Amino acid sequence: MKNKLTIVALILVGAFQSAAQSFDVRRIFNSGATFGIEYLMPSEIKDSTNFQLTKYKLQLVKVLRTKEVDLENFDRERQDAKANQLFLSSKFSITQPSISENNFFKKQFKAEVELIYITASKCKGVWFHAVNVNAEENKATFPKYFSPNFRANSIYVHVKNLKFVPFVGPGISVLQGQFYFLPIVGFWTKLTKKFTAELIAPVHAKIKYNYKEKAELELACSYSRMHTVYREGSYWEMNNGLNLKQLKVHLGASAMFNKHFKVKTELGIAFLQELNAIADARSQKMASMPFLNFSLNYNFANSILYKFFNEEKLKKIK
Repeated sequence: MKNKLTIVALILVGAFQSAAQSFDVRRIFNSGATFGIEYLMPSEIKDSTNFQLTKYKLQLVKVLRTKEVDLENFDRERQDAKANQLFLSSKFSITQPSISENNFFKKQFKAEVELIYITASKCKGVWFHAVNVNAEENKATFPKYFSPNFRANSIYVHVKNLKFVPFVGPGISVLQGQFYFLPIVGFWTKLTKKFTAELIAPVHAKIKYNYKEKAELELACSYSRMHTVYREGSYWEMNNGLNLKQLKVHLGASAMFNKHFKVKTELGIAFLQELNAIADARSQKMASMPFLNFSLNYNFANSILYKFFNEEKLKKIK
């Protein structure tokens, strides 16, 4: 038992140190387009010096192939109900960090492409496989120091009981030239008719309240250890730059206009903020400050899993 606990602890610590690239439960339920804006208010580094961040995000998730299912007549209660889907996810973001005195930051551009393959079965549960290639560059690094990153995972989602859905699986990440073992462990559960909860190791927790069929409220906490806000050079040569570490707590509200459009706003506070040098152990603490997220999503309404878990809600939303 002692050895087993040691192994579990090492796995969780490994995930904690690997930039908290956590498995996002929501993304496997929704094919569509999303535009978002994130704003972090000026955070004090030291007297008269503040750090501020604005980020613009665009994501497109498209179903490439669907097998063995009729989308219009899919019945999750059938014992032999099953489906396979292949998704292509593409994301693009522009991050503008700044320091109030003598700002040297350049805009960071991040692009990523991900292939997602999902098999859903009433008897065997859901398997989620994903391969992701991404890069974060600015005018100083592209194209001369272009440095791609890589991430892959394979997750088993147990869905025989739709009131408690655990998931677990291995993953790997190559980020800024360093290799990380990235296990995913967590669960989604229905607490009451109105409340649901979601927990993902190492630090991602959420409680959601279904206010009405078209509106939801949520309280969430998430940790990000490695969010690149500035870089010069490549992994294999000079690699100066800074990473941003944050613990975020937010209150969010979302509303659906119909089965396609969804608007979401998050207002929260970023704690334990630090800027960490990429090349060495230097770090600079920052004050806790509020942040704001806004996003608009258009659902293509052709994702098997979105319908699998939201069938009753979709029937009530016209």
